Amino acid sequence: MQSLFGTPLRRLSWNARSALQGRLIPAGLCLGAAGGAYGASWTLQCEQAETGRKKVAVYGGAFDPITNSHMTVAAEIIHSGCADEVWIVPSGPRPDKPDLTKAVERYCMAQVAVNSSFSAGFPVKVSGQDVEKTQAAATYDMLCELRDSNPDCDFAFVIGSDWLQPGTDLSKWDSVNPAWKPGDPDTVPRTIVTGHKMLEEFDFLITFRIGYEVQKSEADPTGLKQFGPRMFWLEMPHHFKFIEGNLSSSEIRKRIHGSYKVHANGVGVHADGVHKLRSVEGLLASGVIGYIYRTGLYKK
Repeated sequence: MQSLFGTPLRRLSWNARSALQGRLIPAGLCLGAAGGAYGASWTLQCEQAETGRKKVAVYGGAFDPITNSHMTVAAEIIHSGCADEVWIVPSGPRPDKPDLTKAVERYCMAQVAVNSSFSAGFPVKVSGQDVEKTQAAATYDMLCELRDSNPDCDFAFVIGSDWLQPGTDLSKWDSVNPAWKPGDPDTVPRTIVTGHKMLEEFDFLITFRIGYEVQKSEADPTGLKQFGPRMFWLEMPHHFKFIEGNLSSSEIRKRIHGSYKVHANGVGVHADGVHKLRSVEGLLASGVIGYIYRTGLYKK
């Protein structure tokens, strides 16, 4: 059996399989073109019906844990008409985040969040692309893998305008050097720069973050050409305003850890013995809160 994105279910752990089976969301809304205030947008214009190709917005991240703000962003991408589908891609293990929760746990929470937040036909899905990897794939490598396994799709990577600030250069993002192997001399680099290829081969869908402006000019009215040739603002139709939450996953983890401390002191325990993580109620999908409580995540 295959998952949504071509990953064999038998290769996923039991938790990942059980989260996925029976919850495959059918593809499919053909939404109208977007319009708005920021300039060029990645508009749909019902191209899927005409060409048979899907526009997929890839929403990657740690999602440790996935919050209602993440759900809002995914929903707004669909509401904008900029994509046929949104694929949420929890990252694999990351060297820069040694305390990251196991990928399969974050994947399962994402599945619970999506399937309890949206109706069955709403085209937001979760990809297990990185779940079984020993290290998260570089962004370019991940996009290439998705493209190779889904030749009927056109992909756009979702980033916020905070990634387009001084000191951040997407063209310098790197990947693991496929020619490198353990024991190679220092003359063989472990990583190679692939950011320039990523910018040339894939679209980028930019969500505006308050406080993170980009410099616009007469020659570049969108302000995006300076960062890459295939960047587009996410724009809302009908003069709608993009709704974005501001929830921090690190704050969620902090609150949950604190709630366990309260529980240990015997405060806030209900008669049935269940300690409800009230400090994160309304910030996470209720199913995710239940998953966190039952698995003891973020307790330490």
